[in-house]
Amino acid sequence: LSIRRQRQMCIRDRTGAYRILGVDHSIVAKSGQTLSSISKLYLGPGMECYLEAVNGGAIDVKAGQKIHIPKLALKKKK
Repeated sequence: LSIRRQRQMCIRDRTGAYRILGVDHSIVAKSGQTLSSISKLYLGPGMECYLEAVNGGAIDVKAGQKIHIPKLALKKKK
C-alpha cells in the first residue's frame, strides 16, 4: 500500500461519521463480489472506507477471501 493511499484512507476514516469499534463478524467473499457490493450489503452505500480500514487497506476482493465486517458506532457530536 502506497503512503499516499494510506494517508487518503486515514483522512477518510477520521472525518467519517462512524468510529470503528472492532470486527463485528467475518464473511468469505463469493465470486463476483466487490468491496463496494459487500459494503452495500452489510453496512450501506458509501461505507467502503470502513471495510478497507479493517481489512488492511484491501481494495481488490478475491473469491474465497476472508473479509472482516466492522462494528461501527456513530461519533458523538462535539
